[in-house]
Amino acid sequence: MKSFAIVAALVSVALAQSASPSLIPTGISSGCSSFLTTLNQDSSLSNCTTPIIQATSAFGAGADTTSTPSSSDVSSALSTLCGSSTCDSSTIRSTLADFYSACAAELTSSLNQDVLRTYDVLYSLAPLSEAICAKDDSGSYCVSSLGSSSTSPAPSATELESVAQNLWVSASSGSSDSSNTRRDQTPMAVVPNVTTYEANNLVFLFLNANLTEAQLCTPCARNIITSYISFESSTPYGPGLGSSQLLGGQSTLYEAVQSICGASFLSGAVQAAGGLSGGILKKSGAAPMASISNSGIVGTFVAAAALGVAALF
Repeated sequence: MKSFAIVAALVSVALAQSASPSLIPTGISSGCSSFLTTLNQDSSLSNCTTPIIQATSAFGAGADTTSTPSSSDVSSALSTLCGSSTCDSSTIRSTLADFYSACAAELTSSLNQDVLRTYDVLYSLAPLSEAICAKDDSGSYCVSSLGSSSTSPAPSATELESVAQNLWVSASSGSSDSSNTRRDQTPMAVVPNVTTYEANNLVFLFLNANLTEAQLCTPCARNIITSYISFESSTPYGPGLGSSQLLGGQSTLYEAVQSICGASFLSGAVQAAGGLSGGILKKSGAAPMASISNSGIVGTFVAAAALGVAALF
């Protein structure tokens, strides 16, 4: 349950971040700054963010931390999130293309970590949502079972608690405020704690290259990884996945899956993607695409991540 809440919190952090124009970085090009300002006010992505916001309200940065979401809260959130079909992925793809076009330097040669983090959040939102909604062969949500099996890739309850408390940081202080945000407090600007996400491969729901065959070669692992491969095949990550603060662990994860589970384990997804050798997992040189630290978008991303973590408890 707690792991599901962690994923939900990830999405809500994204929402909080995009709500504040003050979070647009200084010292960047006028074109990039203008784009981020426009994106911060853009309502075209609401069909993608609103269902996540509504589904994860009990798990994100603005949730009431005095109570713990129940299993029924998790089930209801999953049903709401996974039952929605209002998001047109082409809207996200178009926004990513515009993002990269406006902020190419900030995402590559003159790298700005704040701009890259925002790009990461927008880029990861669609595949993360799909991964959270992935099911095993019995039709059960993978996030609901990841923490209950002896072969689960999820860490211990104590470690999950630590992850849950460090999903986001205050944009102003840089300190973790996951345990201090309440519905009755003045909203604060928060951003994803990329250190936590990177260290735990959180967007892949804790799947990592150090797992055993029993943990890695499962229908859930295949479906979760496929969520990202499928999105990346049609929407290459502009700066190259090796540069990603959230998705950087995918290359080693994919290599481990190929080695441990066999080349045929992900063959369907790879064939659908047209193969991975063309650049999906390369560090640089991917096609122009991008994303932003917009509070509605960033918060949505954090809330979705918190939801995924909560389900693991």
